[in-house]
Amino acid sequence: MYGAQEAHEARNSNRLLAIRLETNTSCNLRCRYCYAQSGEDSVKIADFNVLKRIISEAKELGIRSVVVIGGGEPTLYPNFRELIACIDSLGIIPMLFTNTVLMTEELAGFLYEHNASVMGKLDSLRPEVQDYLAGREGAFDDIKIGLENLIKAGFSKPSEPGKLRLGISFVSNKMNLEEIEVIWHFCRQNNIFPNMEILTPTGRANDELEDKLLTTDEIKEYKLKLLEIDRKYYRYDWLPYTPITASGCLQHLYSLYINIEGNVRPCAPTKLDEHPALRVNGEYPYNINRMSLREIYDSDLFSYVRNIDKVLEGRCGNCEHTEECIGCRGYAYSVGINNGADPLEALKMECKQCFKER
Repeated sequence: MYGAQEAHEARNSNRLLAIRLETNTSCNLRCRYCYAQSGEDSVKIADFNVLKRIISEAKELGIRSVVVIGGGEPTLYPNFRELIACIDSLGIIPMLFTNTVLMTEELAGFLYEHNASVMGKLDSLRPEVQDYLAGREGAFDDIKIGLENLIKAGFSKPSEPGKLRLGISFVSNKMNLEEIEVIWHFCRQNNIFPNMEILTPTGRANDELEDKLLTTDEIKEYKLKLLEIDRKYYRYDWLPYTPITASGCLQHLYSLYINIEGNVRPCAPTKLDEHPALRVNGEYPYNINRMSLREIYDSDLFSYVRNIDKVLEGRCGNCEHTEECIGCRGYAYSVGINNGADPLEALKMECKQCFKER
C-alpha cells in the first residue's frame, strides 16, 4: 500500500507505483469469497516470458513494487521462484499474496532473502469457520503452519518501525465478525499488517456468501472499535471511513491489475474486461498482448480511472476526505454493475460501505 501523498504525486506525474499480476488460476483452496473463482479445476498459467515483458514495461513507467496476486495460489505457479528472483534483481519489491498452505520453512527463507513482502491469510481463529470459508477441510491447520514459518524466517521483525513485511488478509463477514478484535490484537502485537477487507459482492461470493455480507452499521461498529483499540493500546490513529481498515486504498490512482488473460483492470474486482460495453469487435482492447502497457496507461479509459477522485458522486463526491479516501471503487463498481449501471457510471458511484454522515 502507498500513502495518499505518494499516490497523488504518482498520478500527477504520470507514474505507476505498482502492478498486480495474476500468474495462474489454479488453487489448493476454494475460498467462498474468491473474486476469481479459482480452484483445483482451474489450469490457466501465465507465460513467464510475457510476465517478464510486462514487468519490464512497468519499470519504464516507474514502478516500485510488483504484487504477485496469483488469481489462484501463486506458489503453485511453475516459475514462481524465477519470477520472485527476477523482480528482486530489477530493484523492485516483490509482494506476494498467498494462502500460506505451501509455505515451508525453506520457501519462507527464500522469500525473505529476495526482499519480498508477504500477505498471508487468516479469516478465522476457529478451524471450522476457516475451513468453511476456504472451502476445504484442514485448511486452518495448513494456513497456521505456513504463517508460523514466515514468522520464524523473520518476517515479523521489521528493520525499522512501520516497515512491515508481513500481513494477514482477513475478509470480514457475518461468520467471523466476533473475532475481528482478537485477530487485530494478534497482528499489532506481532508486527503484522492487518489487511482487514470487507466481503465484496463479486465472483463466488455472489452465489455462496450473499447472506454473509455486512451491513453499514456492522462495518461502522467494528471499525470504530478497532480505532479505539489502536488509539488506546498501539498509538495509531487513522480515518475510519477508508475501505481497508486503518489503511486507505488509492490503487486506482497509481496501480494496474493484469489478469491471467493479459487484460488490464484498475484493481481485481473492477472487472472492466468482463463488460460488453467496453469491447471492440467482441474483444476487450486493453490487453497486454494487444497494446503496450504505456498505451493502456495513457488511454482515455485509464486516464479516467486515475482521475476518478475528480468525478465521484454522492457522499464520496462531497466528502472532505477525498485526498486520502475515494471509497472502495471495486465495491462501488460491483454494486453498480449488479444494478445495471454502465462501467464508467459504476466507477464513480458512492461507496455503500461508508458510514460517514452526509
